[in-house]
Amino acid sequence: MTATARREGGSVAVRRAAQELGLRPAELDAAVRLGQVATVGSRIPWRRQVPRSELDRLRSDDGFPAALRERSLLVNATAGARLMGIAPGRLARLARCGCFSPVDVRLNHHRVIVWRYVAAELKTFARESPALLSGPVPEEMRRALAAGRDARPRRWRHRRTAQLVRQATTAWQRAAAFAAVLEPPTLAFDVPDPGERALLCRLRPPLIDPPLAAEHADVVGALLTASDPEEARPYRTRLRAALAEARQERAPSLTADRRRRP
Repeated sequence: MTATARREGGSVAVRRAAQELGLRPAELDAAVRLGQVATVGSRIPWRRQVPRSELDRLRSDDGFPAALRERSLLVNATAGARLMGIAPGRLARLARCGCFSPVDVRLNHHRVIVWRYVAAELKTFARESPALLSGPVPEEMRRALAAGRDARPRRWRHRRTAQLVRQATTAWQRAAAFAAVLEPPTLAFDVPDPGERALLCRLRPPLIDPPLAAEHADVVGALLTASDPEEARPYRTRLRAALAEARQERAPSLTADRRRRP
């Protein structure tokens, strides 16, 4: 489908929608990821489009575009700490204990992992839990931090997988979203058919989007996988359920971009 056809149809590509709304693509991407903007699927798996009716709705909203930008603003630890009136180290300790969930992960130019959070969620936490913003952290949290707890990867995987499942347009895509965070031996056990595994691989969603360069795989690889059997268990259960439904459908014939993405 050409860009002209998309414009004349009922929906447009996200980048085009951002242009028409006067937003930066990253701003609209964040709004889509957070469910602030309704989207529909396209011929290419995981490539979303924005209905023209949604563009009209957004334009008619009070406070647009400032209100949408505020609801969808993503911040790193430094900016988030500034919003909460605390030090970045304090925010990192709270996040490692699972007080709030990152919505995105990036690498900076030093190849250091940068977690990003929803600014509005940090503000809400600061307003509702002021006792955790200063003074000694509770004993239970101190023990967890001393033991090396870091809930950020696990909570990010949960959040990202839930986002992708909401965007899936077929049971095969839902199954691929759950499969994407499982270790290869676990996936092979739960999906013994090599043809089905190959299809799930081809439908694998972009856990990190936009994708990182292949040379960064060693840095982010561990973040993408639910290696703890306790964490993996619900993904495996949902994978099996989605596969049971998918097997009743016709296996998709992909015309999509088949590049593997982290």
